[in-house]
Amino acid sequence: MTTTADTNLWVADDPGHQLLGREVAQPSSGRRGIVGTVLIYTSKITGRVVKKVAHMRPMDDSGREWTADPGSLQPLRPLASNVAADTR
Repeated sequence: MTTTADTNLWVADDPGHQLLGREVAQPSSGRRGIVGTVLIYTSKITGRVVKKVAHMRPMDDSGREWTADPGSLQPLRPLASNVAADTR
Protein backbone atom coordinates (compact mmCIF):
# COMPACT_ATOMS: atom_id res chain seq x y z
CA MET A 1 0.00 0.00 0.00
CA THR A 2 1.47 3.36 -1.05
CA THR A 3 0.54 6.46 0.93
CA THR A 4 0.66 10.09 -0.19
CA ALA A 5 3.70 10.61 2.04
CA ASP A 6 5.51 7.77 0.21
CA THR A 7 4.83 9.27 -3.22
CA ASN A 8 6.28 12.64 -2.14
CA LEU A 9 9.70 11.14 -1.39
CA TRP A 10 12.73 10.21 -3.48
CA VAL A 11 14.61 7.18 -2.13
CA ALA A 12 18.28 6.63 -2.95
CA ASP A 13 21.21 4.60 -1.66
CA ASP A 14 23.96 6.37 0.26
CA PRO A 15 26.91 4.46 -1.26
CA GLY A 16 29.52 6.46 0.64
CA HIS A 17 28.07 6.16 4.15
CA GLN A 18 30.86 5.51 6.67
CA LEU A 19 29.00 2.58 8.31
CA LEU A 20 28.42 0.50 5.15
CA GLY A 21 29.74 -3.02 5.66
CA ARG A 22 30.68 -2.22 9.27
CA GLU A 23 29.77 -4.18 12.39
CA VAL A 24 27.57 -1.99 14.57
CA ALA A 25 25.55 -2.09 17.78
CA GLN A 26 22.15 -0.52 18.29
CA PRO A 27 22.17 0.41 22.00
CA SER A 28 18.39 0.89 22.25
CA SER A 29 17.67 -2.71 21.20
CA GLY A 30 20.92 -4.40 22.23
CA ARG A 31 21.23 -5.90 18.74
CA ARG A 32 24.41 -6.16 16.70
CA GLY A 33 24.67 -6.42 12.97
CA ILE A 34 26.40 -5.46 9.76
CA VAL A 35 25.12 -2.43 7.83
CA GLY A 36 24.11 -3.64 4.38
CA THR A 37 22.71 -0.41 2.98
CA VAL A 38 21.72 3.09 4.01
CA LEU A 39 18.77 4.72 2.26
CA ILE A 40 18.18 8.47 2.05
CA TYR A 41 14.58 9.71 1.84
CA THR A 42 14.34 13.18 0.25
CA SER A 43 11.21 15.31 -0.13
CA LYS A 44 10.23 15.82 -3.77
CA ILE A 45 8.63 19.11 -2.77
CA THR A 46 11.39 20.76 -0.71
CA GLY A 47 14.47 18.77 -1.72
CA ARG A 48 15.35 18.31 1.96
CA VAL A 49 16.42 15.00 3.47
CA VAL A 50 13.51 13.67 5.52
CA LYS A 51 15.28 10.66 7.03
CA LYS A 52 18.05 8.13 6.61
CA VAL A 53 17.49 4.45 7.30
CA ALA A 54 20.20 1.81 7.79
CA HIS A 55 19.39 -1.82 6.98
CA MET A 56 21.28 -4.36 9.08
CA ARG A 57 22.00 -8.06 8.81
CA PRO A 58 22.16 -9.75 12.22
CA MET A 59 25.39 -11.12 13.68
CA ASP A 60 23.57 -13.52 16.03
CA ASP A 61 22.41 -16.02 13.35
CA SER A 62 18.76 -15.14 14.10
CA GLY A 63 18.14 -14.24 10.47
CA ARG A 64 16.02 -11.28 11.60
CA GLU A 65 17.15 -8.23 9.65
CA TRP A 66 16.11 -4.82 10.93
CA THR A 67 16.31 -1.10 10.23
CA ALA A 68 17.41 1.85 12.34
CA ASP A 69 18.42 5.49 12.17
CA PRO A 70 22.13 5.32 11.23
CA GLY A 71 22.80 8.10 13.74
CA SER A 72 21.74 5.77 16.56
CA LEU A 73 24.28 3.07 15.63
CA GLN A 74 27.69 2.62 17.24
CA PRO A 75 30.56 0.97 15.33
CA LEU A 76 31.98 -2.05 17.17
CA ARG A 77 35.46 -1.11 15.93
CA PRO A 78 36.75 2.46 15.60
CA LEU A 79 36.22 4.15 12.25
CA ALA A 80 39.37 5.05 10.29
CA SER A 81 38.82 8.76 10.94
CA ASN A 82 38.67 8.09 14.71
CA VAL A 83 41.83 5.98 14.62
CA ALA A 84 43.77 8.67 12.76
CA ALA A 85 42.70 11.31 15.30
CA ASP A 86 43.74 9.07 18.22
CA THR A 87 47.25 8.46 16.85
CA ARG A 88 48.18 12.12 16.40
